[in-house]
Amino acid sequence: MKKLINYIPAGVFSVIMTAFVVYVLLSPPSVTQGWLSLLRFKHADKVVHFLLFFFLNFAYLYDYTKHRSPHHTKLNKELALTTLAAALGLMTEAGQLALGFGREYDVLDIVVDVIGAFIAFGLMRWFGGHVLRKYLFRNRRRSKKHHHHHHHSD
Repeated sequence: MKKLINYIPAGVFSVIMTAFVVYVLLSPPSVTQGWLSLLRFKHADKVVHFLLFFFLNFAYLYDYTKHRSPHHTKLNKELALTTLAAALGLMTEAGQLALGFGREYDVLDIVVDVIGAFIAFGLMRWFGGHVLRKYLFRNRRRSKKHHHHHHHSD
């Protein structure tokens, strides 16, 4: 599994998740109502929004961590990716409004999207990034001769 994960180039996960989120949020309701009807509880749509943007930003930060490995990620880049994920939430809501498939434009959806993206950021910043570097991306680029490890804080 680890070999497979390391074999997939950084960026692939992000592209797939972005396409998936855009597809789910901008397709006509008839497309998504089928499997959305499995979630028959109040505010199910908010839970879906939260999860979509949590995993979207997780994908962005995962790929960025993988791209930087074995070096540490930079806070400003992580925040830029998180902002990008949150902005996608805003754009898909605007898109729902513009396409007029009868999907309700909901400001609360944007709020939930942003919260999802930022919780993924928090988890990756204080925990996930370290775990990924330590356990997943450990065996990459191991030429000790050329590897200088600089420890400077972001």
